[in-house]
Amino acid sequence: MTTVALMPIAEEADAAVAYAEGTVSWNIKMMLMTQGKSQTALADALGVQRAAISKKIRGSVSWSLADLVRAADFLDTDISTLLDDSLMKQLQGMGNRKATGDTPMASGELLRLGLNQRPSD
Repeated sequence: MTTVALMPIAEEADAAVAYAEGTVSWNIKMMLMTQGKSQTALADALGVQRAAISKKIRGSVSWSLADLVRAADFLDTDISTLLDDSLMKQLQGMGNRKATGDTPMASGELLRLGLNQRPSD
């Protein structure tokens, strides 16, 4: 008789859910900032207290499907945009770049400029 190991599949599913939740939270936070909207206004649109929105954005409480539909409507977008991780990945990747080649930082040019420069005669 063969035994099927279900734990790795369940763990992968849990990781995928956690990643999707994090993506949704990140996208909602960024959209609120770029649109100049507050978490309080989002809470009002979802019919919950502001503390509940804060917990959802921090990841300590999950987003429900109804929350996603209402949040997408409030942010003038759709659910697929809230689930899209491409911008998050792009911005996180930019923070991990190292100065290479002939960029000013890699060549040391920024370090040579100094703060108290005087015009030469």
